[in-house]
Amino acid sequence: MFTKCCTTISFLMMAFVAGAISVYDNILNLIFMESLPIDEKNPVASLIIEHWGVGGLIHLKSITTIFAVGIMCGLAFSRRYRIAIVPVFFLQLLLFCYLTFYTPEFGAFFNEDFFLPFEKVIEFYRTGEVPSVVNSNLSDNIIVVK
Repeated sequence: MFTKCCTTISFLMMAFVAGAISVYDNILNLIFMESLPIDEKNPVASLIIEHWGVGGLIHLKSITTIFAVGIMCGLAFSRRYRIAIVPVFFLQLLLFCYLTFYTPEFGAFFNEDFFLPFEKVIEFYRTGEVPSVVNSNLSDNIIVVK
């Protein structure tokens, strides 16, 4: 009984972390709202931005995140299908690493912007306001913070 409970809790935690990373991604969409139409790498997200704007993308991602986490929580109690949570969890971990540590230049991994996205999300929660990000050329990873 105890092992079954711990297994269910571990799957619920994976669902929670996957959802938290999706929220992190959505907050970055809000923070980098001005440059997102140009810098978005996902073709589906670019199409959504083209039709409904960045606000539409944020709303759609919020709704689908709630829906996906709800499904994963339900699956956590299913012995047969809960294994489907594991690949989602690992893909979300890869997304977190990409969003936080990506640099367009090979070898420029440890630069002055190493933790910039993470710092901006923390600042967003600390101040309750969207942090100011002025960029001269975001595609080249040159970001100036006021």
